[in-house]
Amino acid sequence: MATDKVRSERSIMKTLRYFSSRLIIVAIGCGFVASAPIQARSADNARLIVNRSADFGVNESVNLAIDGVQVADLGINQKYDAALSPGKHVLSITTNPKNYGQDSPIQIPVNAEPGKTYTFTAVWDDSERASLVAQ
Repeated sequence: MATDKVRSERSIMKTLRYFSSRLIIVAIGCGFVASAPIQARSADNARLIVNRSADFGVNESVNLAIDGVQVADLGINQKYDAALSPGKHVLSITTNPKNYGQDSPIQIPVNAEPGKTYTFTAVWDDSERASLVAQ
């Protein structure tokens, strides 16, 4: 009689373990789906690409902001490539660390049109000032 009770408890535990592991897997899957960015159709948005010039330097990174919100910190061999909603935007860059003479960020206005691609490269204008150059 005690053996039947032990078998019954083991069976229940196996069933609970099976369902709880499946529930965890489903929850993790739902979490990934919920956290994935929703990509709008390319025809609805513009595309923004900001490259970091190969000779930008090894000790500096480029802080890219769109409409005052930082969206990227570009190091060596990195670029920013993302959808940009239609309308007027302001791109700005600063360097990290900040260099002498660069108190305010470089700002570039962009009037994004659906389906168009806007490409810029972060370069040094001179030894103290970085800027974005349209490609």
